Amino acid sequence: MANTEQPTITWPDPADRVQPGLTEPAARGWVNYLGGPMGRFAQIGRARFWTPLRTIIAVAYIFLSFGVLQKSHCAGGKADDNGIIQLNWDGNRQYTAACYNDIIPLYGARGLDQPGFVYDYSWVEDGLTRYMEYPVLAGLFQQLSAWISRGTYGLVDSFLPDSGWYFYITALLMSIIWVITIRMVAELAGNRIWDTLLVAGSPLLIVHAFTNWDIPSIFFAVAAMLAARNRKWWLAGALIGLGTAFKLWPLFLLGAYLTVAIRKRDLVPFFKMLVATAVAWVAVNAPVYLRNPDAWGEFNRLNTDRSWEWTTIYAVISREFGWTGFDSGEGAPVILNAVTLILFLLGCLCILILGLRAPQTPRIAELVVLIVGCFLLFNKVWSPQYSIWFIVPAVLALPHWRLLLSWMVVDMAVWPVLMWHMMGEDNLGVPGWFLDIVIISRDAFIVAIMVLVVKQILGKRPDKVREAHNGHDPLMSLPYEWKEPLLDDDTTTREVEHASTETAGAGSTVVTS
Repeated sequence: MANTEQPTITWPDPADRVQPGLTEPAARGWVNYLGGPMGRFAQIGRARFWTPLRTIIAVAYIFLSFGVLQKSHCAGGKADDNGIIQLNWDGNRQYTAACYNDIIPLYGARGLDQPGFVYDYSWVEDGLTRYMEYPVLAGLFQQLSAWISRGTYGLVDSFLPDSGWYFYITALLMSIIWVITIRMVAELAGNRIWDTLLVAGSPLLIVHAFTNWDIPSIFFAVAAMLAARNRKWWLAGALIGLGTAFKLWPLFLLGAYLTVAIRKRDLVPFFKMLVATAVAWVAVNAPVYLRNPDAWGEFNRLNTDRSWEWTTIYAVISREFGWTGFDSGEGAPVILNAVTLILFLLGCLCILILGLRAPQTPRIAELVVLIVGCFLLFNKVWSPQYSIWFIVPAVLALPHWRLLLSWMVVDMAVWPVLMWHMMGEDNLGVPGWFLDIVIISRDAFIVAIMVLVVKQILGKRPDKVREAHNGHDPLMSLPYEWKEPLLDDDTTTREVEHASTETAGAGSTVVTS
């Protein structure tokens, strides 16, 4: 009787792991210092405790600790005349120590320091009634952190202000989420598991892990990619919907999967993800909208009405040339909004065309890098912490350690220079041209990464990830189904069978029933 079930290819195998001490110049010095690279007869995967995953998680804890310490200068307080500990930002501490973060000041400014639903709280500013300006799931996460911090503040009220304790509780919750995210990234990295060190030990985490509430959105995006890798399309879509309810950017993942779906002429998985995304997003947003539509719409209103942010290319043009032509000056910056939207959509269209015309199907991470990169470069708001969105896709798409570490260090430098600039000239703040040089350098690295990814997609430079996975994309499931629409245009069933045999010969396991 013919076997109707398809072979399952299991990888990665420890023996196939790429050793960065042998392949990455940036890692070679550290590896030699620690004892040298693995020998040819080393038994990979036999460590009893310091496995790659435990090592990576340890590094993640270290860098998260650095992130907390970097912001802790803004979490301290001093006693007032009544002996009550109050927040101490004297002497422009938030700028001089570059420890500013949105978590601490918004604790009181958004009513998180008192009971009640976060989207019921309002205040009047310039004659306009204001509400919590974050997407619904982000607001609910802030309320959860506030509820925990208010209930436990009595443990530390003798030496910490309430907003400082709220910061530490928020940092603890996001650290847990980040470690789980690192665990998923390690799985997605496959045979290049050590590349996850670039995520866990990114210099950007020191300054931006706790600048805002971006880590949970990265968790949802990575979890969605892992679910899609495991062919759980409904779950992947639901996770994208939840991520979009936290921050907008996880929605961009759908663009990558749409490109691959069109390329492979199989739209069913994409439509499952799309429907699940919409349902999850509506399920989270509908109750808040029905309860208070004005509060629910605050996020959209603020993003429509605000002008460019300090570190965008539009701000650089304005500071260097005094040109404000994109900003209408009164009310919503209509022209700026139109320009940024058009540029982003044109960028997405170019990515779609590239993905469809490339010699082989682009990897998911490659497409995500290009989409997120376009958004960061063209959007009118690039809050510096947005850069941590780019870490995971960049590492999975283009694991060139020296390039990525160089970008992260330069991007990290944007933050203290921005803080220095915001002190103002009267307080010896750095001039705008100095800030612009750092911003342009940061943007140049992002562009360079995107250019190299495009060349990689076009087959004009080696793809380290495909080489480590027998030509497969580790973010896409292996060819369980052997029908033509799921294969690349130039791939045949025989070639897939041959690839499966080669994979088994390389140390992986082929299981048939």
